[in-house]
Amino acid sequence: MYPVLFRIGNIPVETYYVFWFTALSLTLLWTVRRLPVYGIDDDEGRRVISWSFVGMLAGARAFEYIWNFPVYWNDPSLIWDLNRGGLAEVGAISGAVLTAVALCWRNPKVSFERLCDAGAPPTLFTMALGRWGCFFAGCCVGVPSTFRLARHFPYDPLGVTRHPTQLYYSFSTAAILLLLLLLERRILRRGGVPRHSLIAPLGLILYSIMRLSIDPLRAEAGTDGLSLSHWTLIAAMPFEAIWLTTSWRAFRKKEFMVSVSN
Repeated sequence: MYPVLFRIGNIPVETYYVFWFTALSLTLLWTVRRLPVYGIDDDEGRRVISWSFVGMLAGARAFEYIWNFPVYWNDPSLIWDLNRGGLAEVGAISGAVLTAVALCWRNPKVSFERLCDAGAPPTLFTMALGRWGCFFAGCCVGVPSTFRLARHFPYDPLGVTRHPTQLYYSFSTAAILLLLLLLERRILRRGGVPRHSLIAPLGLILYSIMRLSIDPLRAEAGTDGLSLSHWTLIAAMPFEAIWLTTSWRAFRKKEFMVSVSN
């Protein structure tokens, strides 16, 4: 059970869900507003984004179920208990990307790569804001530490402080977001957007490095080892590197879209 921020009648509104719901809502709105910049048909883009959102939620829970399969196999009723386990961030990204790939396949109105560039900064914003929900809820905590930034969490005995890994995620993701926005600004100044995605693969690579660097500080890292999320990040990085290299070569040849809406 997460800390209650406030109540509506007898219904508790928990901090964790308030932050993540707010982050996701703002992200959807921001992504839709960015569609014209990348020459994406508004109606078709909204359809793909809506289904990708469903795919994101499905992927987020699927990673939880797969990684803890024996638990859910022994007691299938736990599948519907959303207070057990969380929404896996890497699973959410995987679900959204796979859904978008399927819907953009041979779809002339929505380029998968340009849709990825349109959605990359808003997605990072989701994580930067949503992780504060994890922080106030006391989940995803780090190992005990006396580091200057270490914080005491309510579920620990007095005197025990831990790495606030949630805030490490938040600030690191915000830094990646700022970098991508600065890069995007420079790209748009050249008169268009690349036919091949630059923003998305770079963001994915930096996100993977960030997660693989911070996750060893998580409290469960010493017992769980590499999780499904980690293996997914590691396996995807070579493909992301090839994607980024190919896009960069096309960018240097000035392979732009013909028109860009500001």
